[in-house]
Amino acid sequence: MSKPDTVEQVGILRYFGDPMCSWCWGFKPVLEQVDREYPELKRITVMGGLRGGSAGPMSDELMALVRNAWMRIEEATGQPFNHDLWREHRPLSTTLPACRAVLAVRLMAPEKEWAFMVGLFGAYFTRALDPTRRETYLDVAGSMDLDLEAFERRLDSQEVEGALHEDLALTRKFGITGFPSVVLSIKENNYLISPGYQPIEGMRRAINAAYEDAGVEFTRPESGLYV
Repeated sequence: MSKPDTVEQVGILRYFGDPMCSWCWGFKPVLEQVDREYPELKRITVMGGLRGGSAGPMSDELMALVRNAWMRIEEATGQPFNHDLWREHRPLSTTLPACRAVLAVRLMAPEKEWAFMVGLFGAYFTRALDPTRRETYLDVAGSMDLDLEAFERRLDSQEVEGALHEDLALTRKFGITGFPSVVLSIKENNYLISPGYQPIEGMRRAINAAYEDAGVEFTRPESGLYV
């Protein structure tokens, strides 16, 4: 069986995440491996809004919780974390400003949305930059040759606010309560592929099981790559 000619022949993979989600950073290599192994799936990134609330700084309790999570995730996934951040910054508790920055890029240059989110991951988790400061968003946008004046205008726009409300509503519609989460939509059916972090082997099993249930025929070697 040959690879389908168009992504519409299989389905849409919705990735629900947040640029300040530590497990999302740990999941990044897995998600990008899925992109390589299942090119017939159209992936859509949805801002889930890890933490809303007021724009006050992280409490001592929240900082300790996140710092401890970094150590567990680093050990579990092998993804690097720069723990200097906690000596240099006290980010805001809300993650919505970082979500808005990703959405600003989506509206400006949708083909760069994922690259920008990866850039924010790197700024926060490996470069020890505060992920809730505008300077960080401009730094990442500048590294991607985006129009900084246009980008900064977008950050404060009603269009970005509307896009955020739409993404948060979609997250609620799919019943997503933790990040990262992945849902595969084939025809009229939605399959929860990953309710949280999962290694590539589990992703393959879940996607292939969804294909079987949906009657999608495919041929892959054990590695998951096309012949």
